[in-house]
Amino acid sequence: MKQEQGIALITILVMVALATILAATIAKRQANTAENTAYLMRQNQSLLYAKSAEAFFSELLVDDAENAGDIDHLQENWAKPMPAFPVEDGFVSGTLQDESGKFNLNSLVNNDGTTNAQAKAWFEKLLVRVGLPEKLSEAVIDWQDADDETMGAMGAEASYYQGLPQGYLAPNSKFHNVEELKLIRGFEGQKYLQIADYVSAAPTLDTKVNINTAPAILLASLDPKLDVNTVQQVLQQRQAKLEYFSNINDLWAIEPFTQVNPDIRNEVNELLGVQSSYFKAKIEVLLSERKRQFSSDLVRKDKIVYVAYRSMAPF
Repeated sequence: MKQEQGIALITILVMVALATILAATIAKRQANTAENTAYLMRQNQSLLYAKSAEAFFSELLVDDAENAGDIDHLQENWAKPMPAFPVEDGFVSGTLQDESGKFNLNSLVNNDGTTNAQAKAWFEKLLVRVGLPEKLSEAVIDWQDADDETMGAMGAEASYYQGLPQGYLAPNSKFHNVEELKLIRGFEGQKYLQIADYVSAAPTLDTKVNINTAPAILLASLDPKLDVNTVQQVLQQRQAKLEYFSNINDLWAIEPFTQVNPDIRNEVNELLGVQSSYFKAKIEVLLSERKRQFSSDLVRKDKIVYVAYRSMAPF
């Protein structure tokens, strides 16, 4: 009888221990589920807030097109940072950057598949300015053109990329994002960062570089005679005086751009402008002390703004 009672007691203790372990496991899983659900809810909420900020920037661009669409410059409302807007348990903020003030990689190849010689010449000067070989332009053009023949010694087509340890194919199409440059021969690793801030991937070929928003190094790359520091000082002085270029001739009329070779002026005039059609919204959402960042590429055409690309990657 005593032996049977001992076995029964041990059985009960084992059952209680198992029940305790099972209850703890269920409680832990429920806590994990609740935490995961809360995380997904915050993600969705953050995305909705980001899209609201995106809509705000789009309305700014539409309003600008309707009231001051002939000239775009950095004194306009769209160029001012969005003030931190309070929301439940956080805030939303953001900035709108003019991607039309950068060199458009998609301008290197015309719609008929031929190379845009003027754009290629400028791009090669920009490559030299940032410390990269000018002939890398060949690889960038090969990445876009439809044929499978390399342009020159620095060109690269499918045969080159498939021979890499983790091979892939050149898309033979326009750039969808500047980060595609990382995959192109000669732009691996840190080399991509040397030029990333000065190029864009505007989906429309007729996008011209807005001289009112272009960085100093891009404008200085127009002619090897131009000094970057001098150009930077001139742009800063004009910005401080709230001045902007009304047309291309205004640029050639001031120092140091009066020094630019007339032949170069004629070559690049078709690539320059004072209007913008391609923008990037950088939006930051803080909820429950957790920060999330979103980017949206906005295209403005005929007083209508549409989203060309979205990214949830941190910037």
